[in-house]
Amino acid sequence: MVSEDVRKLIGRKRTMEVLELLISSKSLHYSEIENSVDTSSDMITDALDLLCKHELVERIEENPRKVRYEPTETGRDFIQAVEKIEEILEVQIDS
Repeated sequence: MVSEDVRKLIGRKRTMEVLELLISSKSLHYSEIENSVDTSSDMITDALDLLCKHELVERIEENPRKVRYEPTETGRDFIQAVEKIEEILEVQIDS
């Protein structure tokens, strides 16, 4: 059975979008994420909080006003697992 935490992560479009953005960029400041993802700042904050809670993203405070986010190795593994699920589903659809 899939846990509620996994459902929350995969089911929230912006959460996955933020994680994918961070993986492709290596490291971003909050404002850079906000400029790249078309949603409210509350949604971005919620996504980052959830990703950090599950240790998929690391919050690095350079100083109190300057914070950047980086994907963790676990975050990269998580995306690879989701991509594998997508491949399985595509094969099923194409069959």
